[in-house]
Amino acid sequence: MITDSRGAYSAFLNAQGKVLYDVFIYPTNYNHRWRTQIEFKNFQPIGQPPIKKGPAVDDPGFFIECDIKSAEALHDHIRRYKLSSKFHSRIIPKGEWDIWTLWDDHRLLLPDENEIGCTDTRAPNIGKRIAAYGGKKIGLEVPETVYNVRRILHGVAEGQDEILRGGNIAQESNVDYMGGVDFRKGCYVGQELTIRTHHTGVVRKRVLPVQIYRPEDPVPGKLTYDPELDFAALMPTEGGKNPNIHNLEGKGRAAGKFLRGVGNVGLALCRLEAMTPLEVEGKREDKSVPEFKLDVEGDEIRVKAFVPGWHLLGNATASRRAHVTASEA
Repeated sequence: MITDSRGAYSAFLNAQGKVLYDVFIYPTNYNHRWRTQIEFKNFQPIGQPPIKKGPAVDDPGFFIECDIKSAEALHDHIRRYKLSSKFHSRIIPKGEWDIWTLWDDHRLLLPDENEIGCTDTRAPNIGKRIAAYGGKKIGLEVPETVYNVRRILHGVAEGQDEILRGGNIAQESNVDYMGGVDFRKGCYVGQELTIRTHHTGVVRKRVLPVQIYRPEDPVPGKLTYDPELDFAALMPTEGGKNPNIHNLEGKGRAAGKFLRGVGNVGLALCRLEAMTPLEVEGKREDKSVPEFKLDVEGDEIRVKAFVPGWHLLGNATASRRAHVTASEA
């Protein structure tokens, strides 16, 4: 359970331990406007008749932020596990609350009673996450592309286009590194494989930031965004059509799968022993990494994966960052 006013990054898993939805969960009882003016007036869950007696203002309440594409599916998923529990839920209409991410902002996290949020633990110094009511301006607005580039350069995957629903276990999507798993907690859907993978320490694939470049260009030594090179626009990633990454000979199984990108940078699900110098099991004598390619619309482009430095901190640090603690229930 969440034990204080801070929100937390987390995920919903299926029984096989695969990630269904990546989310932020914010407790709302600490927010005056939420408790007294918004959530408890005319409460009518979607697809249900109005509730004559809605939640009381002191009842525990939570705001779950998810990819807008998955809101209805997540709502149905939560209701499926309701059983005999007494709780109400609804999908918040567009425009009622806005989600902001802040960086380079040194003010207090939650100075206003009309906001809820948390420090974003998904990567060091990536910023703060705030939900603000009714179109309130929190700071200077920038295009969403700026946010996506910054997130990609930090190696942070987000939403159904990058954390494919039911496609990968929590570790492969870096949910563990990003503070979304507390390995001290038990009794949750998908726990068995998540804990087993944690204790064996063997994760063969992870989502990593990648840089795309032309065959005639030198291999990049540092992940660098260049807005003039819009390779990502050529990638057919909609509808699960994510292009595979292969070695230059095009032989053997794919070394990775491109997920999403902006310009010349993106995120890809990479086989670690193929695309990075990292050791997965045992010793690795040859730590050189060959070049890899993507075939897009008949043209060949190159791709190189980069391991964020914070990945090397490992699960122990991620677990300590997590804001979720074991329930005594």
